[in-house]
Amino acid sequence: MCFKPNERFIGIVLSVLGISFFLWASGLFGIWMNGISYFSKNVDAYYNNGSPVEGEYSVSIDLSDLKSNEGKVVYEDGKNQIYVSKVSNNDESGYEVSFRSSGNYHMNGATLVSAIQHVPTDNDFTGIPEVTAVGAYRGKTFTLSPSGTSGLNFRDGDEFGFYLFPPDKDIEVDLEKDETIEIILSNLYLNIWAAKRLFQ
Repeated sequence: MCFKPNERFIGIVLSVLGISFFLWASGLFGIWMNGISYFSKNVDAYYNNGSPVEGEYSVSIDLSDLKSNEGKVVYEDGKNQIYVSKVSNNDESGYEVSFRSSGNYHMNGATLVSAIQHVPTDNDFTGIPEVTAVGAYRGKTFTLSPSGTSGLNFRDGDEFGFYLFPPDKDIEVDLEKDETIEIILSNLYLNIWAAKRLFQ
């Protein structure tokens, strides 16, 4: 028996191929699959720019219930957000807080407010830490050390973190006297990617 595709079947196949080609050629497929990192990797099609974000942004971390901190928002402007993703405590490094930056992206570009400036280099993209983080606990104020940063590992942004108590400051954590530490972030960075065709 010989299979003979009818005109309707051929039409459907051609339509699917046409749509697939359009999604690939227009970049929609890449945006859908990779999110913001799509723009950062396409330096020929998108400008990479940005500027520091003015102001200080704070969040209170409850040391007596670490999981309760997840989702607390430290920055929000309607399109971009930074929130607590995790607070942990272990014997080796002590207390650590991780933040997630969530940005906004569409066909013409993307924005992301983060602790990191994502800039292109000859080999790859480099995350330059920009933020200053300060902790306040039991009347003492101290600068926090970074515990790590990520690239644009998430479709909508990145991640960064800090150790909450510097080992050289001799700060005694006493949850009976004070359960919360205040974290103040300043010098955040607004990353902007914009389609070059909009400026031609």
